[in-house]
Amino acid sequence: MSNTSYKDYIAYDVLGHIPDITTRAMFGGWGIYKVGVIVGIIVDGELFLKSNQNQKILLEQQGCYPFIYESKGKKVTMLYMSVPEEVLENPDAIESRVNASYAISQDATKHYGRKRSTKGTS
Repeated sequence: MSNTSYKDYIAYDVLGHIPDITTRAMFGGWGIYKVGVIVGIIVDGELFLKSNQNQKILLEQQGCYPFIYESKGKKVTMLYMSVPEEVLENPDAIESRVNASYAISQDATKHYGRKRSTKGTS
């Protein structure tokens, strides 16, 4: 299981001012949810927030990078983007990023017909 102290730092210190944020252990890391909708993941001590292709391009121009994992010898790039330290330390900036990720996840849910998760703990 991943480091719970970093998860707690993100959930309580960084995102604690944002209503309806919960976390859930998943795949050796943590899922970050807002109102039951996944907005981010914590993997290997790093926060990544949900993105779409347009936002990904803008965030890459700002020095962010996507979450990449390996499966069956191939690299898989996901639309979750890293969060720079200056955003983590700025409550307004992180709330804006989380809200954008929430909107992106809701749009994807509507488009693909996926059900929202209502599970999660903080």
